Amino acid sequence: MNVKKALRILESAATEGSEDIKNIFSSDYQNLRRSIMGSIPNIAWDKVKHAKDVSIDYTVDKAKVLDKSVHKRAWYYIGGAALIAASMGFLFGRGIKNGGNTRMMHKS
Repeated sequence: MNVKKALRILESAATEGSEDIKNIFSSDYQNLRRSIMGSIPNIAWDKVKHAKDVSIDYTVDKAKVLDKSVHKRAWYYIGGAALIAASMGFLFGRGIKNGGNTRMMHKS
Protein backbone atom coordinates (compact mmCIF):
# COMPACT_ATOMS: atom_id res chain seq x y z
CA MET A 1 0.00 0.00 0.00
CA ASN A 2 1.50 3.33 -0.95
CA VAL A 3 1.21 6.51 1.04
CA LYS A 4 -1.25 8.23 -1.31
CA LYS A 5 -3.66 5.33 -1.07
CA ALA A 6 -3.37 5.25 2.72
CA LEU A 7 -4.00 8.98 2.93
CA ARG A 8 -7.06 8.68 0.68
CA ILE A 9 -8.47 5.93 2.91
CA LEU A 10 -7.84 8.00 6.03
CA GLU A 11 -9.38 11.08 4.41
CA SER A 12 -12.52 9.19 3.43
CA ALA A 13 -12.78 7.70 6.92
CA ALA A 14 -12.40 11.10 8.51
CA THR A 15 -15.04 12.69 6.30
CA GLU A 16 -17.57 9.92 7.03
CA GLY A 17 -17.55 11.03 10.65
CA SER A 18 -16.67 7.79 12.43
CA GLU A 19 -15.60 8.78 15.94
CA ASP A 20 -13.52 5.61 16.44
CA ILE A 21 -11.50 6.26 13.31
CA LYS A 22 -11.03 9.90 14.29
CA ASN A 23 -9.79 8.96 17.78
CA ILE A 24 -7.38 6.31 16.48
CA PHE A 25 -6.11 8.64 13.79
CA SER A 26 -5.60 11.53 16.17
CA SER A 27 -3.59 9.43 18.65
CA ASP A 28 -1.52 7.67 15.97
CA TYR A 29 -1.03 10.87 14.09
CA GLN A 30 0.65 12.42 17.12
CA ASN A 31 3.40 9.76 16.97
CA LEU A 32 3.85 10.29 13.24
CA ARG A 33 3.95 14.05 13.73
CA ARG A 34 6.58 13.78 16.48
CA SER A 35 8.81 11.58 14.33
CA ILE A 36 8.51 13.89 11.31
CA MET A 37 8.92 17.08 13.29
CA GLY A 38 11.92 15.63 15.11
CA SER A 39 13.83 15.32 11.85
CA ILE A 40 12.89 18.74 10.43
CA PRO A 41 15.05 20.84 12.80
CA ASN A 42 18.10 18.75 11.87
CA ILE A 43 17.43 19.26 8.18
CA ALA A 44 16.88 22.98 8.67
CA TRP A 45 20.00 23.32 10.81
CA ASP A 46 22.07 21.53 8.16
CA LYS A 47 20.78 23.96 5.53
CA VAL A 48 21.65 26.94 7.75
CA LYS A 49 25.17 25.59 8.30
CA HIS A 50 25.61 25.05 4.56
CA ALA A 51 24.36 28.56 3.76
CA LYS A 52 26.73 30.02 6.36
CA ASP A 53 29.70 28.12 4.91
CA VAL A 54 28.83 29.16 1.36
CA SER A 55 28.41 32.81 2.34
CA ILE A 56 31.72 32.83 4.21
CA ASP A 57 33.54 31.27 1.25
CA TYR A 58 31.91 33.76 -1.13
CA THR A 59 32.81 36.73 1.08
CA VAL A 60 36.42 35.60 1.48
CA ASP A 61 36.78 35.10 -2.28
CA LYS A 62 35.35 38.54 -3.04
CA ALA A 63 37.57 40.16 -0.40
CA LYS A 64 40.65 38.59 -2.00
CA VAL A 65 39.59 39.85 -5.44
CA LEU A 66 39.00 43.35 -4.04
CA ASP A 67 42.37 43.30 -2.28
CA LYS A 68 44.18 42.42 -5.51
CA SER A 69 42.25 45.09 -7.41
CA VAL A 70 43.07 47.77 -4.83
CA HIS A 71 46.74 46.87 -4.96
CA LYS A 72 46.75 47.11 -8.78
CA ARG A 73 44.83 50.39 -9.00
CA ALA A 74 45.33 52.07 -5.63
CA TRP A 75 45.03 55.64 -6.93
CA TYR A 76 41.62 54.96 -8.46
CA TYR A 77 40.29 53.80 -5.10
CA ILE A 78 41.91 56.71 -3.25
CA GLY A 79 40.36 59.15 -5.75
CA GLY A 80 36.96 57.46 -5.46
CA ALA A 81 37.04 57.62 -1.68
CA ALA A 82 38.06 61.29 -1.79
CA LEU A 83 35.25 62.08 -4.25
CA ILE A 84 32.67 60.34 -2.06
CA ALA A 85 33.96 62.07 1.09
CA ALA A 86 33.90 65.48 -0.62
CA SER A 87 30.37 64.91 -1.94
CA MET A 88 29.09 63.84 1.47
CA GLY A 89 30.85 66.78 3.13
CA PHE A 90 29.26 69.15 0.65
CA LEU A 91 25.77 67.69 1.12
CA PHE A 92 25.99 67.56 4.91
CA GLY A 93 27.64 70.98 5.08
CA ARG A 94 24.74 72.59 3.25
CA GLY A 95 22.35 71.47 5.99
CA ILE A 96 24.43 72.96 8.82
CA LYS A 97 24.03 76.57 7.65
CA ASN A 98 21.62 78.61 9.78
CA GLY A 99 22.24 76.54 12.88
CA GLY A 100 21.36 73.23 11.27
CA ASN A 101 17.83 74.32 10.36
CA THR A 102 17.24 72.91 6.90
CA ARG A 103 13.53 73.85 6.67
CA MET A 104 12.53 76.51 4.24
CA MET A 105 11.54 79.78 5.85
CA HIS A 106 8.15 81.06 4.72
CA LYS A 107 7.31 84.70 4.93
CA SER A 108 3.91 85.40 6.43
